[in-house]
Amino acid sequence: MIKISSTKYTLRLFSLLTAIVLWFYVLNAARSTIDKTFTVQYILPDHMVFQTKPVQEVTITLEGPRTFMRSVIDREEKLTIDLTKAPYRENNRPSIPIKLDELVLPFGIKAEKVNPRVLNLKLERKITKVLTVKAPLIGDIPSDLILEDVRVFPKDVEVSGPRSVLSKMKEMSTRSIEIESLFGQTSLSLDWNLSDERIVITDGISPQLKYTLKARRSNLILDKIPVRLLGEGELVRQREVELILWAPMDVIRRVDKRDLNVQVWAEIPENSKGRVEVELRAVLPPRLHLIEIRPKRVLVEPR
Repeated sequence: MIKISSTKYTLRLFSLLTAIVLWFYVLNAARSTIDKTFTVQYILPDHMVFQTKPVQEVTITLEGPRTFMRSVIDREEKLTIDLTKAPYRENNRPSIPIKLDELVLPFGIKAEKVNPRVLNLKLERKITKVLTVKAPLIGDIPSDLILEDVRVFPKDVEVSGPRSVLSKMKEMSTRSIEIESLFGQTSLSLDWNLSDERIVITDGISPQLKYTLKARRSNLILDKIPVRLLGEGELVRQREVELILWAPMDVIRRVDKRDLNVQVWAEIPENSKGRVEVELRAVLPPRLHLIEIRPKRVLVEPR
């Protein structure tokens, strides 16, 4: 009885080993080779930047079982190059060999070759510099408007980047501003005009333009504009107002001006009791400039 049971377990173990051997045989019999693109990621020392744009991708030939290779084909692979370690940290012209045996790959897959085999990099010192901010304007101010008290914030900005670039820079420019984008506003958010992708605004601040735009005369009057309420309450008497505006000629020529999407709001103060007079606020589409709201204030009654 004991002999029969022992033979049974031996046969089961033999069958399991045979299955494992066959499984490995099938895997190795159906092998494939592919060229896989790896994205190169660089870790730089804090005091260095690239002098020239480095290699962004390398092609590595992979070989392995077709079953395992399927999981690699569509997956994004990355190759990290750490230049903060010796002997590369103080080297301006490092040559980094790509070592295939150090790649972390799925089970059963191995790297056969790589192109390029060596990454020849060029680095230079990174410096910090304070530059005056400039906001260039494009176009001419219409003769009916006066632009004054133009200020850019911040006035100066600290930037970091390659020494070869920053040593020649005396100012930091924003993207150009179309004159028409100033109409109907008193401030404008701007974007930096980074001429080199290696230049970084160290404090991450965004530029802003503040200004005063005055009209010498009006050329557009919109009447019967309904007053909208912001808050709980109701208007006592005045429900419509008149807007005195300046607008470009193409707006003036429109036959129907109702599509201008002009809004006038009256904000009801919180915790107020009884009737109270509030100042009106106009919300205008781009290119319209407000001169006056008639009347400027209305009477409201909070609930």
